[in-house]
Amino acid sequence: MRCRTEIAEHTLQNRRFTGVRIRRMLVAHRWVYGTVIPALLLSTPAVVEAQATIHPRSTTPAAWERFAIRVVSGTDTPTVAVRVRVPDAVTVLGVDAPQGWSSRTGRDRDDAPQVVVWSGGTLLRGTFREFAFLGRVRGDARQTDLVFPVTLTRADGSTWEDRELRVRVTGRTRLSVRGVTAIAGTAVGMAVIALVVAIAAGRRRSA
Repeated sequence: MRCRTEIAEHTLQNRRFTGVRIRRMLVAHRWVYGTVIPALLLSTPAVVEAQATIHPRSTTPAAWERFAIRVVSGTDTPTVAVRVRVPDAVTVLGVDAPQGWSSRTGRDRDDAPQVVVWSGGTLLRGTFREFAFLGRVRGDARQTDLVFPVTLTRADGSTWEDRELRVRVTGRTRLSVRGVTAIAGTAVGMAVIALVVAIAAGRRRSA
């Protein structure tokens, strides 16, 4: 009799324990589905309309650099034009256009930065293109960030802009062997001239 009573009490305790666990699980699920998941959905960014990056990420003064703007389209409306403003510290030497695209360079005003525009092609959703140009960084360019604002134009006339594409200028101007030779020759020439002037001045004093 005592054994049956203990079994019954043990079974009742197990049921109560199971019931508590079930209630806790339900509360946890309600918290997850009612709080965590909505918060995650709200914090998840919307579909990326476009993305643009620039390469390389760094350069040096007086460098001849291939600057490439990589554009990814994320909308159903095709991108039909890409426009980049080139900082004053970079001189555009040539432009490379992807197949099916054309390019042009110019300025909005005489005192405005140089602009490179690619157009005539279409960049569909989920595809990317690389728009490149050859530029020379000024020899006196400061060690700072060069900013290349990019504007994308879509087929419906809407635009998307990124003003934070940056290339870091690092290091100092490197002289070539020819440049070092030229500087050395100039220094020697100036030394010879100084010596001649000194000798002539000494003869005048002696006279």
